[in-house]
Amino acid sequence: MTLARAVCAGEVAALARVARSLLRPHADNFVARPWGGRRLAPYKGVAGPEGTEAGGPWGEAFEVAACDADPEARAHPSRVTLADGSTMLLPELLRHAGAAVLGSAYFATHGPQLSLLPKTLAIGELLSVQSHPTGFTEAYVVIDCAPGATLRLGFAGALDPVQWGARLAAGLARQRALTGLLRADADLGALQRLVGPWLSAGERSMAGDDPPELERWLREPALRPQAQALLAELRSSYWEVLGALNEIPLRPGLVVHNANPLRVTRAPGHPRSAEVHALGNPQGREALLLEVRRPGPTFRAWDHVRWPVREIAIAPALAALSFVPTAPADFIVEPRAFAGQPGVWRSVEDDAFVLDHLRPTAGLSVTVGPSEVFQLLHALRGAVAVALEDGTELGLLRAGESALVPARLGPLRLVAREGPVEVVQVHPR
Repeated sequence: MTLARAVCAGEVAALARVARSLLRPHADNFVARPWGGRRLAPYKGVAGPEGTEAGGPWGEAFEVAACDADPEARAHPSRVTLADGSTMLLPELLRHAGAAVLGSAYFATHGPQLSLLPKTLAIGELLSVQSHPTGFTEAYVVIDCAPGATLRLGFAGALDPVQWGARLAAGLARQRALTGLLRADADLGALQRLVGPWLSAGERSMAGDDPPELERWLREPALRPQAQALLAELRSSYWEVLGALNEIPLRPGLVVHNANPLRVTRAPGHPRSAEVHALGNPQGREALLLEVRRPGPTFRAWDHVRWPVREIAIAPALAALSFVPTAPADFIVEPRAFAGQPGVWRSVEDDAFVLDHLRPTAGLSVTVGPSEVFQLLHALRGAVAVALEDGTELGLLRAGESALVPARLGPLRLVAREGPVEVVQVHPR
């Protein structure tokens, strides 16, 4: 009988064996997105197609996903390979061995699911302007990026929520009006490939920079002037929205904590929440990020005049936001050396998670102590062996790979095999 079958049968020895193992989700849990870049498969070392034309290139990998309450996590659950080579879906494993793997106290509160949904994002174009429910925050660790890559985060100045919402609604209405001028069989993917670069080329139209011709897709030629006028108005909206958000330059190793600044959340009982954000940049300068977040909904307020038109929910998106002006420095976190633990740096301490950066070298191993709750390891650079204190090696983590460390497993020793090494350790709260 395989170990996977024995776990499903509830065999005590099998459950104990799983709880003493490093659980390794498959690295190719990819999802195609219209904003996806081209760096995900090479980074992961996984051969495969770049995604479908309809769905776009690969935009993200769900690193460790097991939360049936979240539609995305439920649609893209992680699959793990067990010690004997058999495989099973992580949600199924946790239904049978949840208390042993997650920790008994955690399991009593959360049941057989993870309260975190870490992803690797391969960003090639702008993501939507979006928000999350109150109390939901995010952290981004830049793995790699093109020179000049940026993201947008937080409002840069004072805005009236009602007026800003009206401007977003007017822009969306213009896009829908333009869509209504098109033939029913218009190729919206081809339309996006034509219009997208023109929208993102610059904030102000220059001489000879007229809107692209849409005549081949229009229901009739007489609609051309109306279509051109709508495009010009949409380009103005495109840049007006981007201009309202802070632009944060990226570099490998940068840590960004998307949470209200503390001055916004000083009221007792007021949880920190994500600020308005639009990852990526109009220039298409790619970025590869580790995103740590809780499972939960995303509210799109604006999608940068993208076709096909996706679901937009302006009112819920704005209701979840703080409109207090912010600055890039409010979100950038510098990891600090962790006292008494050589090779460990701590960056984000959030209500939902804590991020540590483990950097073993040829002359320094890093110890990960046992915890009453599971831990997550995400290798961003290099390769590291994970072993028990007695030297028993549990596995090798390479850049682009993740692992779930069961509760009470350890202490573990991380030994650099190919450097430089950086592993992000995520502690759930």
